[in-house]
Amino acid sequence: MKYFKLVLILLHFPIFNSTAQHFIPGHFFYPAIENGKYGFINSTGQWVIKPQYDWCDYFYDGKAIAKEKGKYGFIDVNGEWMAKPIYDTVKHFSEGFAGVGRLSNEERMYWDIIDTAGKYLEIKVSALSNISNFYNGRAIGTEDGFLSFHFFNSKGESAFEIKDFYLDENRISDYSEGLLHVFFGEYRSTFIDTAGNNWGKGDFESCGNFSDGLCWFQESTLFGYFNSLGEIIIPAEYDSTGNFSEGIALVKVKMKYEPNAMKMIDGLVQYIDKEGKKIVPPIYTSGTEFSDGYAMVKYNGMYGFIDKEGKVAIDYQYESGFNFFRGLAYVKKENHWEYINTKGKRVF
Repeated sequence: MKYFKLVLILLHFPIFNSTAQHFIPGHFFYPAIENGKYGFINSTGQWVIKPQYDWCDYFYDGKAIAKEKGKYGFIDVNGEWMAKPIYDTVKHFSEGFAGVGRLSNEERMYWDIIDTAGKYLEIKVSALSNISNFYNGRAIGTEDGFLSFHFFNSKGESAFEIKDFYLDENRISDYSEGLLHVFFGEYRSTFIDTAGNNWGKGDFESCGNFSDGLCWFQESTLFGYFNSLGEIIIPAEYDSTGNFSEGIALVKVKMKYEPNAMKMIDGLVQYIDKEGKKIVPPIYTSGTEFSDGYAMVKYNGMYGFIDKEGKVAIDYQYESGFNFFRGLAYVKKENHWEYINTKGKRVF
């Protein structure tokens, strides 16, 4: 609950559950819209797949999610349907597999898994109500809500069962840096590896997932970070914390508790390195993790980008936007959405 990111109005880009993004080397395509239809441009703003879909997203493992007539499928780098749009929801490809879901007549979502040829993985468990992405040959599936969990391999076979641990009933978890966040006892937090073994290096009141070698944890009402050995590297002294990315983490200070909303609000954003040193003072009201060497921040109601030294790289001039990814950022300026490069130049 304490991991946070910049919340934006998703005008064009719904977010699907995903793992780290992978793509065919040398190919960097970006979703773009023209006359109400989506296609892909390259890093110079030229069309490489003409606008023809109702919606599309970035490529993962050489496949991209696309939407047509209210249904989702997958296309290849030539823009051809690799899996026809017949699904009500899907997840990105990861390690050669992707989760696909369909609503039943009773409006319940049931999941299957397809490979890069569009063939179904023969899962040797009952109907899945949710699945995670594959990580190191392992995926997690839930059966009949969150009453039963299955860990299976790329052949669809049961890989192992976990005992004495349980998962968060409110969401399906993914592995991160080889470890999966699990709970035991009175909702204490720890981890298991991809073989189901106990991490065995301590437990915490609450924590997140490992990212960039560190993981945030909660101690009373404050938050800090520990490493893969379970050692506390940065003491709990922040009101809220985000994941480390590119050696830097976004944290919040000066937050206030709002009784009516029953949550912490306001506060200021600052950035710290892995030693807890301040990279950016707390002057921003919102921000993102670092990506491609930059983070988007909000100052005086407008968004801009800072570099890893905390210097303003692109001035505060945008009404909204998304972080840099594969060299381009998608931002809103004067009520229009556009792609910019790391120099702040508009490319589409």
